[in-house]
Amino acid sequence: MPSPKIYAFGMRMELVKRVESWGALILAVMVLGACSTPYSSGGATQGEIAHKARVSKLEAFNQRLFKAAVSVGEVEYRLGPGDIIQVTVFGIKELEDLEGELDSLGRVSLPLVGEVKLGGLTLPEAQKTLTKAFSKYVLNPRVSLAVKEYHSYRVSVLGEVNKPDVYSLRGGRTLLDVLAMAGGLTSDASHTITLVRLGKERKSMIVDLDQVVSKDASEGGVKYNIILQPGDVVYVPRAGSVFVDGFVNKPGSFPLSTPITLTQAIALAGGMRNEADTDKVAIYRMGEGGKRYVIQVDLYKVKEGKIPDPTLQDNDVVVVPSSGMKVFVSRFLNFFGFGFTRATGGGAYGMRVGNQ
Repeated sequence: MPSPKIYAFGMRMELVKRVESWGALILAVMVLGACSTPYSSGGATQGEIAHKARVSKLEAFNQRLFKAAVSVGEVEYRLGPGDIIQVTVFGIKELEDLEGELDSLGRVSLPLVGEVKLGGLTLPEAQKTLTKAFSKYVLNPRVSLAVKEYHSYRVSVLGEVNKPDVYSLRGGRTLLDVLAMAGGLTSDASHTITLVRLGKERKSMIVDLDQVVSKDASEGGVKYNIILQPGDVVYVPRAGSVFVDGFVNKPGSFPLSTPITLTQAIALAGGMRNEADTDKVAIYRMGEGGKRYVIQVDLYKVKEGKIPDPTLQDNDVVVVPSSGMKVFVSRFLNFFGFGFTRATGGGAYGMRVGNQ
């Protein structure tokens, strides 16, 4: 009579032989399913590619920001307290190279015309105001105006920038100028920022940086790229986030610095595992009253272009469920000594038997 060990070994080999045909068939189904599952093959590599793409996108955005800040050039600076101006009325020697400093109320005192309020005006506007003032005493005066010395003022840049600080500025500086001084945005930064303007009435402005940097120098400089004022606070908040869970390779939270779609979020999570059910991916979204509702998405239809790839929102939770059949087959094969090993090259799958 064979020993218990030999008998057990023989029984195991017999079981392996009996399920060999089943295992081969089921293995083929699993391989085909894994190979045809969208966004799942090469999970770790896919996650790395998605991360590199995200970093590259951030670098590209910061480069656009720096370029836009430089391209705006001279902006329509508005005169303010402490600025020293130089005024000349051509043809009258006594009125050449006049200098004056704007007081705390934005007024300047000049010979012949006395006090003139120029604070808050651009140079062309101030030149017209001075021309009108001198025209009371001079026939058809030709007036030139220049800023001899800009008064320095401070602006705070806070939040998700590489060098948050309080910056001393001179002249007409814009929003993009100070963001460039602050080293651009971090990888966790939102592209929707807040500009707080302090004064008699505190005022907050929401600015979409994607809109600002996408405009050309002339349009962006005047309409979108805001000229800063003393005491302004530029705050760059942390981006919202989405959470990806379930049968993905690297579940976790991912920032929404820019809009991302469902498939992009799954790629950031390293792609889907072999057991994932691709036609029942769920997006849990916050609705009115703080209650979540579910959006179910079939990724096969997304891949085939039959339905759009949903854009995720802040606080969305993506859950990739498992396929009961795939889990059963995987456990069945593992129980009888079969399993999956990723073959080298081509992203194909190999088979192992027992403890090989």
